[in-house]
Amino acid sequence: DRFAIADTNCTHQIRAAMSAGDKKKLFEDIQKGDKKLNAGVQTSVNDGMGRAKLLGNIKKGTGLKKVTKPSEGGLSRAQKTQFLKSRAEAKGESFIEKLDEEGLKFFNEVAAGKFSDQAIAFLNAYWGEVGSQAEFIYSVSWDIFKYADMHAKGINYVHKYKQGSALEFDIGLYFYERLCKFLGESKNSEWKSEKYAPSQPKLMTAIVRKKELRDKVDVNFDGHVSMIEYLLYQYREFANPADFVTRAMTTDEHPEIKKARLALEEVNKRIAAYEAEKQRLTDESKKPGVKGLTAKNLLAQLNAGPLWERLQKALITAEAAVRIATKKYGGKGYVAGGSSGGSGRAIGSNDGSIWWLNRDLAEKKKKYGRKGGKK
Repeated sequence: DRFAIADTNCTHQIRAAMSAGDKKKLFEDIQKGDKKLNAGVQTSVNDGMGRAKLLGNIKKGTGLKKVTKPSEGGLSRAQKTQFLKSRAEAKGESFIEKLDEEGLKFFNEVAAGKFSDQAIAFLNAYWGEVGSQAEFIYSVSWDIFKYADMHAKGINYVHKYKQGSALEFDIGLYFYERLCKFLGESKNSEWKSEKYAPSQPKLMTAIVRKKELRDKVDVNFDGHVSMIEYLLYQYREFANPADFVTRAMTTDEHPEIKKARLALEEVNKRIAAYEAEKQRLTDESKKPGVKGLTAKNLLAQLNAGPLWERLQKALITAEAAVRIATKKYGGKGYVAGGSSGGSGRAIGSNDGSIWWLNRDLAEKKKKYGRKGGKK
């Protein structure tokens, strides 16, 4: 015992005198020694005699600790997502964490919607974090996204355009090019202010940008950039696909909000009809003779004609629907199928939807309302 104590004290003294580098080397040497010792050890049993010898070394009656696989049934989707998010963040992959089968299916459903519907879904999910950037998303990002899509489809007139759901990578690059150019112009300095700093894209070369689109922005790996993918990437400081799915899957559209949205879509149809006729008459008015003069006369009377009146009626209907939706459900939750009982599912805030409806209505009234109507 005295020798053992002396040996232990000697070992402590040697360790105390060693430097950090020496300790590291000693540890590595010990590991190498363990590998050499284990090199000749057989870890598998191939014959009956060997198995008998191995089992003979285990005392009868020895209790073995039972290990059970953790069950995922007791975890909610939010808990699973939080675990995956923490693990991904540790690896520096918080944005590109993979979606499960159910989550990917839901994400693809959102990404298949119109640009505006994707933006609304994002705003609903992250209104608390991104509400201050809503104007930038509506007036800049969404507008340039549509412009890039029109460019790709060769459409020159807005009234002939129907919103898409995604841009091909090359058009995605074009979108970023137009966005950076827009923000670089002095007349658009308000969008470069500190207020909209979270919305301003990082400058990078086309090669780096394309790699970024492929590796980080394209969540569902379909070779396209959707509005929701762009938004999740741009605001990745607090947003990521898995978290969005968790938030958005518990969000539904209230019937009154849907009614207001459909009313605004009717306004869009009336605007398209009005603008199409205006464009036709404008082209006709450039022709010589009686045909050109007739078109000029009809063009001057367009704002007193039936197309204009139908547009005004649609605007009034939409305004009433938006007002009702805002008053009843702005910022409130909703249970689909009823406010009580177990048949419905609770949803989150509709702030993004309500804001978008009011903003879109204001834009349409500004351009086509009676006070600021077309001349």
